[in-house]
Amino acid sequence: MNRKLDALTFPLHGTRLIEASAGTGKTYTIAALYIRLVLGHGKENGFSRPLVPPEILVVTFTNAATQELRERIRARLTEACAFFRGRGGGDPFLQGLKDDYSPGDLPAMANLLERAALWMDESAIHTIHAWCQRMLFQHAFDSLSLFDLTLEPGDDDLLEEAVWDFWRTNFYPRDVETLQALGQATGLTTPADLLKKVRPLMAGINNADIDAGGLESVPLDPFQMLEQRRSAIEKARRVWQAGFKEAIDLVQKARADKTLNNNRYRPASLDTWIADMDSWVNGQGDLPTDTVLEKFSATGLAQGTSKKGTPPAHPAFDALDRLNDSLGSLDVKQALFAHGAREINDRVMAAKARLSRMGFNDLITRLGQALARPDTCLAQLIRAQFPVAMIDEFQDTDPVQYTLFNTIYLDQEQSGLFMIGDPKQAIYAFRGADIHTYLRARQDAGDRLYTLDKNFRSSSGMVAAVNQIFSHGAKFPLGAFLFKEMIPFDPVLAQDRDETFMVEGQAAVPMTLWQMQDGPVAKGGPDGYLSTMAGAAASEMVRLLNLGQQRPQGAGFLQKDGSFVPLVPSDIAVLVRDVNEARHIRSALDLRGVRSVYLSDRESVFESQEAVSLVYILKACFDPTNERAVRAALATPLLDLSLKTLETLNNDESAWETAVIQFKSFQKTWRTKGVLPMVRALVFEFDVGARLLSTLAGERKLTNLLHLGEILQAESAALDGEQGVIRWLGDQIARPQISVEDDILRLESDQRLVRVITIHKSKGLEYPLVFLPFACSARKLTQANASVVTAHDPDGTPFLVVNPDAKALEAADQERLAEELRMLYVALTRSCFACFLGIGVMGKTLKSGEVTTLHESAMGYLMAGQTMVETAQLPGLLNELKGGSDAIVITPLPPPGKEMFVPGSELPSLLPARLFNGTIPNNWRITSYSGILANAAMPEKGVVAFPVDVEVPDSASQDQLQEAQLQEAQIQEEQIQEQQIQMAMVSNIHSPALSIHGFPRGPEPGTFLHDLLEWAAIQGFDRVAQDRPLALDHIQRACVARGWEPWTGVLVDWLMDFVTVPLTVDGVTFTLADLGKQQCRPEMEFMFASHGVAVGKVDQLVCSHVLPGNLRPVLNPNRLNGMVKGFIDLVFCFKDRYYILDYKSNHLGDEAGAYDAAAMNQAMLGHRYDLQYVLYTLALHRLLKSRVVDYDYDRDLGGAVYLFLRGVNSTGQGVYFDRPPKDLIETLDRFFQGGGEHGPYA
Repeated sequence: MNRKLDALTFPLHGTRLIEASAGTGKTYTIAALYIRLVLGHGKENGFSRPLVPPEILVVTFTNAATQELRERIRARLTEACAFFRGRGGGDPFLQGLKDDYSPGDLPAMANLLERAALWMDESAIHTIHAWCQRMLFQHAFDSLSLFDLTLEPGDDDLLEEAVWDFWRTNFYPRDVETLQALGQATGLTTPADLLKKVRPLMAGINNADIDAGGLESVPLDPFQMLEQRRSAIEKARRVWQAGFKEAIDLVQKARADKTLNNNRYRPASLDTWIADMDSWVNGQGDLPTDTVLEKFSATGLAQGTSKKGTPPAHPAFDALDRLNDSLGSLDVKQALFAHGAREINDRVMAAKARLSRMGFNDLITRLGQALARPDTCLAQLIRAQFPVAMIDEFQDTDPVQYTLFNTIYLDQEQSGLFMIGDPKQAIYAFRGADIHTYLRARQDAGDRLYTLDKNFRSSSGMVAAVNQIFSHGAKFPLGAFLFKEMIPFDPVLAQDRDETFMVEGQAAVPMTLWQMQDGPVAKGGPDGYLSTMAGAAASEMVRLLNLGQQRPQGAGFLQKDGSFVPLVPSDIAVLVRDVNEARHIRSALDLRGVRSVYLSDRESVFESQEAVSLVYILKACFDPTNERAVRAALATPLLDLSLKTLETLNNDESAWETAVIQFKSFQKTWRTKGVLPMVRALVFEFDVGARLLSTLAGERKLTNLLHLGEILQAESAALDGEQGVIRWLGDQIARPQISVEDDILRLESDQRLVRVITIHKSKGLEYPLVFLPFACSARKLTQANASVVTAHDPDGTPFLVVNPDAKALEAADQERLAEELRMLYVALTRSCFACFLGIGVMGKTLKSGEVTTLHESAMGYLMAGQTMVETAQLPGLLNELKGGSDAIVITPLPPPGKEMFVPGSELPSLLPARLFNGTIPNNWRITSYSGILANAAMPEKGVVAFPVDVEVPDSASQDQLQEAQLQEAQIQEEQIQEQQIQMAMVSNIHSPALSIHGFPRGPEPGTFLHDLLEWAAIQGFDRVAQDRPLALDHIQRACVARGWEPWTGVLVDWLMDFVTVPLTVDGVTFTLADLGKQQCRPEMEFMFASHGVAVGKVDQLVCSHVLPGNLRPVLNPNRLNGMVKGFIDLVFCFKDRYYILDYKSNHLGDEAGAYDAAAMNQAMLGHRYDLQYVLYTLALHRLLKSRVVDYDYDRDLGGAVYLFLRGVNSTGQGVYFDRPPKDLIETLDRFFQGGGEHGPYA
């Protein structure tokens, strides 16, 4: 007998079952009972003493649910405490609770509530798996558990290893012919195929409650069975070889004289079957299909013979009868799957024991086994620890879990076990949930069954619509849910809501049934049905959302106070069965400009395109000198560079150089800070965020990229360097199985987006509007799609069958339909105000006329039971389903229109912002020589095209940066000349006389020369000069990687000459080979502060002290406030003096004579290298002043040396030297410290 639950009088002891229909306040009731347990309320209906949170066990099935329960109960305890202390109002439950105590008792009761609220962090609210783990560890001795067991969320790695071991052991030793025959018989080609087949079988083997006897009766050796099968096939083939022509002639004659039924042996089909038989008999083809073998067997021919005819007879026909019988008894597929499942399962179990590992399901099984031991007191210990247990979502239990709690609490009146659930919402059979276990618990509960029957979620109209739909289904012999009395449908009451959903000034009808007007959707198969329904639903959503922009006569929610809240995308949820349906509806929404988010995505982030793109990017960041790697990274969809930009990178040296420098910067960030900071730097440098977010799917892609960065950052601690990270990511992409929750695609956003979510994940949630466009979709179980099924016998015992027969398939399909009915109930009860259902089905033609597959779906069952429905009957059945309810309307399916969603730009009114009258400096920035030079102009030739908004890299030579950025500052004539020279230089690769002057010019060659000299400095110029093989090896490898092998000898000769050529600067002669490794600091980075420095003043000072009187580009009159940053190619010390050395790969001519003083002066001024080395000198001056004792500028600082790499020779060509005056450097020093106005040159 069902009793309506009263939270104030519900008995808090014994075993009791609470059935809570959707939206009836299950969590509210759990919190109410929790408060009573804390207070010890109830007298004879209460518990024997007040309990504290660690003593009240609350078990649910997800981590999110545990957190929600904990916070809801904490809030409710706090609310009750305040109410008992006279602060704030209370609902009827709290008022009734308070009335049961005298005023003198209230302070003590409030203290109990306050203590419990403060204690909630230690409350015993757990998932079933977390609780079992705690019990095994806390009671290790009583449960005989090991202390060092490792809990792993999944066994995928062990399972995959076991499958591969089985495959190697059983398949590798076989000959090719055997493997081909096995593949034909089983459809297996890879270990992954085998894994898909054995996984459900292993679940049956490991579940003691499932009758898997069919697996035990299968022969153990499928290969022996295969040999017997091959022998039977060969015997039949030999018989047919001997009498093929005679047998076929008999069949054709029987068809010609109409002895054979013309419908069963149509001419076109018969010709095809004969060709298949001929191919097999002659050894040129595989064994024909079962259909063909049956057609030419004696039995098949007899069935196809007319009533007055005599079937043709021949030994060949009898041979196929014997073959068909043999093949039926020699089911290699079943044997292999059963044998494989057992052996693979044994391997996994052995590996888990060897590694002391447990999975989540092992926790429940082990605790159950421990409780079942006859000599244990574990149940008593747990019951003492948790006198009361409340099991939430109990409809999703299984036999092991129910037995576990029964063992602890059954028939224990001094404790309490309260099971809360709703059998109408039991939809997790694929996770092992067993509705029959719930039904057994329901039967065991007897008169201790309580119900909650008032819906607080949905409007009264929505509740009435759902009541009507399922009340109509309850009229059928098996009831609304195929269990009749065991799961009855009892209409619920409605609390109603204060809001009303309005459309164009009228209250919307709560449930809309869209009826297809043109019969079933047959064209295009299932995809055609999905596309049609998705298009219709998306069009209706667009119509409503556009109406939502019209106030107050549009679409929205009328509040109790008369205000109107317009409909927005986030008010809408589309419930789907799987990712395929989600893709169709999201695609339809995208076409109409409606953004959506899929809340049930269980794909691995490693399956995303962003993971593949990131591999290419990581390879480029690992080796920025690899041109192919960098170009591949730049071309990835993730960076999404335009074709024009990519073409510029191919042809423009400066643009390419900039890109290489950026990747060098990423390389340094990766090595010094980690891969995640590098990914974030890449997002910033390439403006990836803004570019992606401008597209519909951009938010998803950006989320994936940052998610991957986080995963790689965490994994990198256990990996071997950058290459290890790249390899690990590649492995995950190759095998993207989800091993941990963090690998699942993260939700990009759900703010103001239409939510697309599976019915399974929507359980427990609510949405203002719900769309079910695919309400009539179904997937009937057949032998083609269900090689393994699990069902229940009449007494509720589950059984597992491999290759099920018609009877097993019928039982399993009946359970499939029952669960889909429960899924439909869950889906319809998610809606608060309105629900839209698409009634459209796939059709097929039978002799009796055009009928639908509607009866295979849950919606079809509620309309007509399990009888097949003709299309002409649909309107009448829909009207019967609607009945006299005003809460349901039947309309034609909306046409899939092209109307686009136009989001409103109107923002809600805000309070006026407070005005700030102070001053906040906002011009602080990090700049560089290149940034200072931006938009410099020649006084007589106008503006020179320097790049704007220069970004400062985190690493690499400042010279490389400025060269890359300023190369395009040449005037038109110089650009034309540069193109001509470039063509000539490229042609020199094929010239018999190669020299450094003919070395290619372009992005990569320039970087190559700089990198080569940087490598030499790191090795030590002196060592390189004395070890030509070392230089040859390095250059040869670098040239081979770039396809420049012909240049190897030229570059080796050039480098050896370059490091040994005498350099005369300021009266001192030396060679680079005179410099040891300790005397050089390549790529020295600097950064110094700038406080309100006027760039124009700096320019004036430099121009008046460095090559005065010569024209050069004039700097923009900006102010620098922040930091100046740069990288010096080389700082070296020679004879106790410190020098700056910078490499220039500029092309000034085709011979050394072109690099004379006049040409170099022109290049130095045209590119404003004068400013560059003044800033470098200032940086070195500051460093030496802080490090050298009794520092003196004139004595300690040697000056700046600029080497033009293509022109340096023993005559002094290609060498530029200058030492800026001491007064200039000291004045600039004061300038950058903020004291510039007081210097002698101010």
